[in-house]
Amino acid sequence: MEVTPSRRLTAVKPYIFSEIALWRQAAATKGLEVIDLGRGGPDIGPYGEAVEELAVTAADPTKYSYTPYTGSPELLGAIVRWYQRCFRVKISSGDIALLPGSKGGLSRLNLALADPHDTVILPDPAFPSYASAAVVAGLEVHRLELKDELDWHPDLVGIPNEVAERARFILLNYPNNPTGAATTGDFLTKLVDWARRTRTLVVYDNAYQFVTYDGNEPLSILSVPGAEEVAVEFHTLSKAYGMAGVRIAFAAGHSQAIAALKKIEVYYQAGIFAPSLAAATVALNEGDDAVAEAVAVYTDRRDAVSTLLDEMGWQHEKPGGATYFWLKLPGGKGEDVAFCRGLLETTGVVLTPGSAFGEAGRRYVRLSVTQPRERLERALELIGKYLGERE
Repeated sequence: MEVTPSRRLTAVKPYIFSEIALWRQAAATKGLEVIDLGRGGPDIGPYGEAVEELAVTAADPTKYSYTPYTGSPELLGAIVRWYQRCFRVKISSGDIALLPGSKGGLSRLNLALADPHDTVILPDPAFPSYASAAVVAGLEVHRLELKDELDWHPDLVGIPNEVAERARFILLNYPNNPTGAATTGDFLTKLVDWARRTRTLVVYDNAYQFVTYDGNEPLSILSVPGAEEVAVEFHTLSKAYGMAGVRIAFAAGHSQAIAALKKIEVYYQAGIFAPSLAAATVALNEGDDAVAEAVAVYTDRRDAVSTLLDEMGWQHEKPGGATYFWLKLPGGKGEDVAFCRGLLETTGVVLTPGSAFGEAGRRYVRLSVTQPRERLERALELIGKYLGERE
């Protein structure tokens, strides 16, 4: 018997990261030392006491039952206090949805808030799952280009009124993946004003909330007055807190949007592992200094990579946030996938083709600083030699 995938699945483009994994495997088979600067996962581990709490809780045989869909009161209370302490935002625990990772939560929000053929406004370039999840949900995607001249922000005024009127939501992400752009309070205020005027919900993915540089402040869209009436914000403990494998995140904000997300989550998951809830509670309550230390490491790496790129003559902008450099192909010419494949097959260094993140990413590559500094320096040395040999 032949089994064929659904039309919604065949409508999704092949996942470029799966192809890159094959290139990486082939390079390793050839005996090359593979240095992966394409991955987005953090290499800095979590706050030590959070790990200890996870281990202690995991050793308790009574903690292996299903947990309530709402999560634990302890973690909800920690999130309320965290918002107040870090962003001066007051929220109710009832307006928080706990999630086993923000990627799945953002994907299921499509199903919770939109029907087939509805329109959603998504950024380009962007994390690939935004668009693929919308396509799988049967939605129409209005591509909103992030512009280099606007420091990788969109032109909100340029969104056609008819698009805004029919859009179920607009999704944006800062600090930004893949461009490394940070945002400002002024932009968030304009975004909230635009959302009020057009009656469009803002979905704000704040995955890299504390990873900012050069005086760019960590920001929450919910700190803008009235934002809770037009916005829902997603946070994860994967990036700044180094807890990617723990799979825990949360969303907060607009009461009706959060209620819809909670309702659909009941049908897709059976509660979050109790040790994960306990570890996240400790991390949010006590992990501020550990996060600051991690950001200091990323800052040092960013500065080192920038210096090495200058030395090899690769023009670039320093990222203002997140853990990525967004680099135009050398000379502004060529094809990004071919460049990344050639680099990997020759040197063992992995970069991510910009087109993986959308049409606006063509002729760019993404370089991640989630490797120890000595590995970054070795990778940049190999890249420099590769570029020199191509001249």
